[in-house]
Amino acid sequence: MIRYIPHSEIRKDAWDSCIQNSINPLPYALSWWLDVASPGWDALIRDDYAAVMPLTWKKRFGFNYLRQPWFTQQLGIFSAENLSMQETTLFLDSVPDKYRYADIQLNSSNCLLSEAYQVNFRANFVLDLAFNYINIESNYHRNCRRNIQKALNEGLRVKPGPGPSVFSRFVEQNLDRSLAEKPAGLYEILPTIIQATIDQSCGEISGVYDRNGELNAAGWFVHLFSRCQFMVCASTSGGRKKQAMYLLVDHMIREKAGSQTLFDFTGSNIPGVAYFNAGFGAVRQMYPVVRINRLPWVLRVLKK
Repeated sequence: MIRYIPHSEIRKDAWDSCIQNSINPLPYALSWWLDVASPGWDALIRDDYAAVMPLTWKKRFGFNYLRQPWFTQQLGIFSAENLSMQETTLFLDSVPDKYRYADIQLNSSNCLLSEAYQVNFRANFVLDLAFNYINIESNYHRNCRRNIQKALNEGLRVKPGPGPSVFSRFVEQNLDRSLAEKPAGLYEILPTIIQATIDQSCGEISGVYDRNGELNAAGWFVHLFSRCQFMVCASTSGGRKKQAMYLLVDHMIREKAGSQTLFDFTGSNIPGVAYFNAGFGAVRQMYPVVRINRLPWVLRVLKK
């Protein structure tokens, strides 16, 4: 039986045990991550935490709605067993009516093709690092290898990066303007969630520095559940010209090669980013995005 459980009644030790033992564990779904990304989150829980689904909600204009938290690419349903399409649909059917609208991203293990819901799919890219570096590098695209060599020729080197607050300011200042213009609060939560991953001994910031010690690029990585997740990154204009980001990703792949690790690029549908990811030999992995619209008819039309 699937039950709706408010935040105050969630047994977080049982919750985290379910996530850790699921077939597709992701750090986004752990209770400490959700507490930062979506304070007060509720849940759907089947039986005694055999399968769980976080409900990350907010309130606006008097309506409760479900939304995907920042820096939390995939959520959805987690279980130690593969869920059928019918079981996934049953979880969505169990979302309480008080949530009048939802635009949420499930995870790649959630199979859903239902006429009852508006479903789209987004792309992620992953790279298996079980092989040695030479074998992995042999699948890099020619342009990728050329860009890595250019960064080395420019004298760029990868070292530990700045702290969460400095990194967040660096990202805000150096992201593409179209990507940087986000709602208020985005850059307030970024250092907080990075610090949470560091406190949990799974977060790392790495930087790419030039010969003068200037930071040209930086990225935040999360290492958990045999995954290395490339969460957020940015480059200065000079770093983009010197191909600093190629060097940063290659450095992390080189460090993790030969381990039972999956390098997770955490995106993307953006053509330029997808091209960058595929350049390292990464393969596309799709995950579903679900929209539920129970708003009054006037608002429903506006949210189509």
